[in-house]
Amino acid sequence: REDVYSYEYEDGPGPDAKNLAFDLTHGSTTPWNVRILDILVEQLQRRNAEEQWPMRRSDGYYKAILEDRYKRLWTTWRAAQPKVTAKGILETAAEVEERLITKRDESLKSVRQTTRRRNKDDEDEDLPAWMWLQKVIKTLGDGGMSSEESDVENDIHCVLRVKNMAWRRKIERELDVIDHQRVLDDDVF
Repeated sequence: REDVYSYEYEDGPGPDAKNLAFDLTHGSTTPWNVRILDILVEQLQRRNAEEQWPMRRSDGYYKAILEDRYKRLWTTWRAAQPKVTAKGILETAAEVEERLITKRDESLKSVRQTTRRRNKDDEDEDLPAWMWLQKVIKTLGDGGMSSEESDVENDIHCVLRVKNMAWRRKIERELDVIDHQRVLDDDVF
């Protein structure tokens, strides 16, 4: 681009603050891109002051974040550039699009498989604990868990008193887990 060249090698005006455009053919350290990053940092600091953000950050902090974003943008832009095919010619726009969609689909498939594997491992690890808790509940029966509800029939208040058994104190945490899970997922019980 002529405006980038004239800014870097001549006396050009530099990037337009109202219409910023990175020079993606080069890295973030070119004079043009450094100037754009400086403009963005200035705009962030101005908004920080005007909107009274709760945290004040240094220019270096914002610049590091913006440079990281530039690298991600550059990687995405670079991947979208036509590659040379096996026949020695550049890809068409349709071929580039197909390549990017295929790559995205492969990436999403990999993420799904990893998530499924991780979730399956977690389920396998939790299964013995849940089986033991189910056995405890069946052993305790209906009277094993304390009731927190009180009934009122014909103006007679029924007050339920919780009897703390010595053995119950040792599994109080486990019983609380069951109560909590029942609240979170009513379909389980």
